[in-house]
Amino acid sequence: MITKPVDPLQRLREALPAEVARHFDRIEEIKSKFIPTPWQPDLVKAIDAVVTNAVQRKNPNLPLTLDNRADTKGLVVIGPTRSGKSRAFRQYFDHHPVFAGYSDPSSASPLLWMSVPSPCTIVQLGRSILTASGYPLERDLPAHRVFEMARNRLREMSKSFLYIEELQHSTHDVPLKEQLNVCDALKTLMESEHIALFLTGVETLLPFVGLDPQLDERLAKFYFRKLVPQQQELLTDMVHVYAEATGLDVAYSDDDALFARLSHASLHAFGLSIETTINAIADCLRKDEKTLTREHFACAYAAKSGRTALDNPFLADRWHEIICKTHVEEANELGPPAATERDKARK
Repeated sequence: MITKPVDPLQRLREALPAEVARHFDRIEEIKSKFIPTPWQPDLVKAIDAVVTNAVQRKNPNLPLTLDNRADTKGLVVIGPTRSGKSRAFRQYFDHHPVFAGYSDPSSASPLLWMSVPSPCTIVQLGRSILTASGYPLERDLPAHRVFEMARNRLREMSKSFLYIEELQHSTHDVPLKEQLNVCDALKTLMESEHIALFLTGVETLLPFVGLDPQLDERLAKFYFRKLVPQQQELLTDMVHVYAEATGLDVAYSDDDALFARLSHASLHAFGLSIETTINAIADCLRKDEKTLTREHFACAYAAKSGRTALDNPFLADRWHEIICKTHVEEANELGPPAATERDKARK
């Protein structure tokens, strides 16, 4: 008699400590909750424009075919790490009647979702396409052959849209000549295979696509900006939505500057602010407390960063001077932003 092997991940889940398992389902549920940002409607319009263009006929007197389509367009979304770019796209595709099912490359969805490694050369781009499509390449082949196989694979699977995240990896320790090769490959996908591209990454992605004027002209640009003090009410709403979903109250005062601290600790990235909030809620639930406070955020930050109270932006008096990552940005010398009127009204 042959017995089905037990999934080790399922065994691990079943072996979770009681204090963790007790709230595990609630944390899972809120992690799946999507909080729209003020720029989500504009992003939806930008994606819709690419999708609409993909089914527009070049000659309206003839049927829609691969060869009778308008020049293929695409979209580049630029934003800081953990700002919520991929999550916003998933929200769109998951609820679209045609794109749904894209997570399974063998599905009828016209979209293939993929990410690329760092550094990303034309060989790595081709291999990533093949792997994402369910056809990993085990042997070494010349660059032109790998990319040719990737093109054929996309054609065989009838994929018309390609989502590539972290494409700024094409600039990481990659010689300029190879960057141009990757740009040329992407342009070929759009021109010869009529594949619309959705590309996401940080700011270094923008000059990369600008290396090829023809590729750059085909790609619309959309920006996920860092949070600014005037958007603290967005964080206020987000924290309350997640807390209420788990049955928690939220307690803070003007002196706490909770949402300004949250933005600073999360590098002013909305997605990272959500992650920090969920970790704070998990800490509150583990302690069997009913009210989410700044101390829970401090514990969540300490657990992730390993920093002491002196370097914890949820505890330090001069929190706005703390650099919450190891490089790039300087501390805010202007001091903490004032609480907005809406912040005060929520308490």
